[in-house]
Amino acid sequence: MQKTVYRTAIYARLSKDDGDKEESNSITSQKAICEEYIGKHPDLELVETFVDDGCSGVDFERPAFRRMEEALRERRVEAIVCKDLSRFSRNYIEGGRYLEKIFPRLGVRFIAINDGYDTLTESRQSSSFLIPFKNLINDTYCKDISVKIRTNLDAKRRRGEYVGSYAPYGYMKDPKDKNRLMVDEYAGGIVQQIFSHYKDGMSICQIADHLNETGVQSPMEYKIACGIHYKSAFKKTEEAKWSYNAVRRILSNEVYTGILSQGKRGTPNYKVHVVQERDERDWIRVENAHEALVTYDDFMSVKAMMGRETRATGEESDSNPFSGFLFCADCGQPMVRKTVPSKGKKYYYYVCSSHRRHEGCSPHSMNAGEIARTVKNAIASHIASILDLSETLAYIARLPESNRLMLTYDAQIAKLEEEMEHLHRMKLRIYEDLTVGVIDKDEYADFRKQYTDMLEEKSDALERVRREQKNAMVYGDTEKVWVSMFRQYETIEEVNRRALMALVDKILVHEGHALEIVFRYRDEYSRMSEFVKSHAAILEKPSDIATDSNSGEV
Repeated sequence: MQKTVYRTAIYARLSKDDGDKEESNSITSQKAICEEYIGKHPDLELVETFVDDGCSGVDFERPAFRRMEEALRERRVEAIVCKDLSRFSRNYIEGGRYLEKIFPRLGVRFIAINDGYDTLTESRQSSSFLIPFKNLINDTYCKDISVKIRTNLDAKRRRGEYVGSYAPYGYMKDPKDKNRLMVDEYAGGIVQQIFSHYKDGMSICQIADHLNETGVQSPMEYKIACGIHYKSAFKKTEEAKWSYNAVRRILSNEVYTGILSQGKRGTPNYKVHVVQERDERDWIRVENAHEALVTYDDFMSVKAMMGRETRATGEESDSNPFSGFLFCADCGQPMVRKTVPSKGKKYYYYVCSSHRRHEGCSPHSMNAGEIARTVKNAIASHIASILDLSETLAYIARLPESNRLMLTYDAQIAKLEEEMEHLHRMKLRIYEDLTVGVIDKDEYADFRKQYTDMLEEKSDALERVRREQKNAMVYGDTEKVWVSMFRQYETIEEVNRRALMALVDKILVHEGHALEIVFRYRDEYSRMSEFVKSHAAILEKPSDIATDSNSGEV
C-alpha cells in the first residue's frame, strides 16, 4: 500500500572542485530548490537536512551522508530529495548500488529534481537504462576533472614550478608568483649554518641543542610566527623545539641545492584517497629550479657522512675529526676511538670495532696523532699531483696541435661510422644470397657471425673514441670544480673535519700502522691522468715546449 506522507530529508553536497565555479551548485541554492519542490508536494514532509560541504562525490565516506544513511536504516527518514544525481554521487558503481539495491531494500523513496527522477513514479524498465547512464556520465565527469588536475600539476612540476602548500624551511613563496620559491634570508641563513656546523664536525644532536640554546625558532614555530596557519604531525610538545629529526630532515633535503623533487607521494586514482609513497623513479625532479642555499657537492658530502656517522651524541667534534672516516682495512668495520689517561694528559688512539667486540679481527691500533700527520702529508702530496696535472692540461689546451686532435677525433668517428654502415649492408646482402641459393645455411651462419663480431669491435672502438673526444673537450676547457675544491686546501696546515669531508671518502687502516687514503673524485683524477698520458707525444715535442717558454708561461 502506497504511503500518503513520506518523512523526507534533503541531501546537498558541494565539493572543493566546483565550490567556486557555479553559483547554482551552492549549498544555499540546492536547499532552496529542494525546499521549493517539497513545498509543492503534499506527500513529502521535510524532517531533516543533511549537508556535505567540501566533500567529493567519488566515494560515500562523507559525514552527513553517513548520518543520513543511519536515519534511513532507523526509519526516521523515508525519502531523500536531491537537486540532481551528481549531488548524490559521482561514482558509477557505488551510486548504482545504492539506487538499485540498498534504497529499494530499505523502502526508501529517492528523488533527483533536475533529472526528473522519482523512484515512486519511475518505471523499472525506463530507469534501468537511464539512471545508470546518468551515473556513468557523472562518474566520467569526476574522472575527467581528476585527470585534468593531475595533468596540470605534473606539467607545473616538470616546468620546475613549486606546487606544495607550504614552502620548505629556508624558502618562501614569491609574492609575485606562488609557484616559485625564493630564499627567506633569515631561515635560509639558519639552513646554511646547519650545514656549516655539520661540516665542522658537530653532531646532529649537538646542532639541535645549539639552535635551541641560542633561541632559534624551529621550522614549525617560525612558520607560525610568520602568520602561516601550519599544522604538523611532528609536533610533540606545546612549543616545537629543534630535534634530531628536524635537523636531519634539513640535512637530507636536496631542495637546498636548487633541485626540486615533487610527486613523491599521492593517491593511486580519483576514487582512492589513501596517500601512498611513490617509487623514486616516478618523482619529477628539476635541477636549478630555484636559488641554492648549499652546493650540491657539500650536500652529497653531508649525505654520505650521515650514512656512516659513528660518533656518540656528546662526543666533542673538534677533538675527533676522523669519526666516520676511519675503517679497518681487513674487516671493513669502523675504527673507534679510545682514550688513555696518563700523568694528567689524555692520549687518543683508534682500534678496530670488531676486535673491541671480540669478533675475531686484530686491533689495527694506531695513534690519533700519527694518523693526523700521515693523512696531512698524503693530502698535501695528492693536491700537488692534482695541481700539476691541471697545469699540464691547461698547457695542452693552449697548444695548436690539441685543436687538430679534436678534428682527428671527428675524422675517426666518421670513418668508423662509415665502416659500420658498410658491414650492416654486407650483413643484409648475405641474407639475400641465402634466399636466392647463392650460399647455404651453414655458410650464412658463418658469414653472419663474422660480420656480427666485426660490428661489435667497431662499436667498441667508436665508443672509445667518443669517450676520448669527450675527455679532450672536458679537460681542454677550464679547470673543473673538483680541482678547485682541492686547490682550496693547497696550504693545509692541520687536518680538520671540513677538509676531510671535502677531499676524503674514507681512510683504511692496515696492520703495521699503514694507512690507505681513498680520496674523493678518484674517477675524475684517473681520467685526468689517462688523458695526460695519452698526450705524452705532444708534451715531448721540443718545438712546442720552446714556444710555450717564450710566451712566459710554465
